[in-house]
Amino acid sequence: MPPGVGFVMSDPSAQEADESCQPFEHVRSVMRHDEPMVVRIPMTADVLGRSRFGISPCVEVMGCLRATNRHGPVPSHVARWRERAATAVPSSDLGLLLALVPTDGYAPDLMVPPPTATVMAIEDETASVAATDPDQVRYQLGIAFRGQDAAAEVAASFGGAEQLELHRREMPDVVTTALRDGYEPFAARVAAAIGTYFHHVLAPDWGRVVDVLSADIAHRADRMAQHGALALLDDLHPDLSWDGAAVVVKRPFDVEVDWAGDGLLLIPSVATGRRAWFNAERPTTPSVMYPARGTQHLAEPIPSPKATDDLGELLGHTRAGLLAALAEPRTTTELGRACALSAATVSYHLGILHRTGLVTRRRTGRRVVYVRTELARSIVLGSGPQNGGTSSTGPT
Repeated sequence: MPPGVGFVMSDPSAQEADESCQPFEHVRSVMRHDEPMVVRIPMTADVLGRSRFGISPCVEVMGCLRATNRHGPVPSHVARWRERAATAVPSSDLGLLLALVPTDGYAPDLMVPPPTATVMAIEDETASVAATDPDQVRYQLGIAFRGQDAAAEVAASFGGAEQLELHRREMPDVVTTALRDGYEPFAARVAAAIGTYFHHVLAPDWGRVVDVLSADIAHRADRMAQHGALALLDDLHPDLSWDGAAVVVKRPFDVEVDWAGDGLLLIPSVATGRRAWFNAERPTTPSVMYPARGTQHLAEPIPSPKATDDLGELLGHTRAGLLAALAEPRTTTELGRACALSAATVSYHLGILHRTGLVTRRRTGRRVVYVRTELARSIVLGSGPQNGGTSSTGPT
């Protein structure tokens, strides 16, 4: 993929440091100090109306990693995920991811591929991460870390090599080690670590996360339908506005992104806190990752994931997760959404569970739903603590 720009917009009321910015050669960037600076994304209101939404597991992983490195107060559900990661994610994976994602500043763009569907499956996103062109991996690491070659246009976009060095950081040993076999294996290693993090930390909550994000999308789509495209910007984030000819983003520098012919890619997130992120990478649609509404619904913890982890040792974590998600009958599509898996992957594992007597199929109208058998129910309920931390093996 071609290089892009990636940076963060922060709510001024949030007591968090702002993040570095990475404008490159295909955007215009002029440092000024005499008037407010902004990112402008020229488009008409009709083009803004073509904007689409996407839900990205990788964006939530990125938000959690930044929160972990920040150490400060975070929403209760993010704190829960941060604690879960500390105990459940292998230190080799967690250490690499945390080294790549600083508290503030640039994290390699390969870690958050733009969603190509409304709700992405984690396996599709990690496949995209693993497939990142080695030249782009090298390019992005050159932006992030000192001692790596950085293209001349990158240094120029920061105002020169000295300014670039102020934005770069020393490469941690864990990143150096992961790079020993080359850039292609490095991308695969990062992809595997992201997948591991997601399955241990976010997967137990993912169905509820998708519900919150989907409700946010429905709210904003309804506002657009009732009040027009410009209503989309009313409460998306304080740093976004409309100047009559462009979407404007408050920033401490000037950038013009001139290829937003299809509007914006809008990605709600439950892990960004008050922050919003912006990324532009030609030729993909510029994306805005913004704080979703309704995150209070994630405040209450769900049962400890230990039960699913234990069951995963027996059945494999994907099949264990599917069984856990079948607390009520669900279709293949619904299971894929709840577990962030593709329909093909869900069908494959349901076939195994069906053949081994752990799920049954039944038709409800035009829908085919899957149901846990009594054997599966007894295995799931007997594998660890359930709702509220109690154990239940009797009827429910």
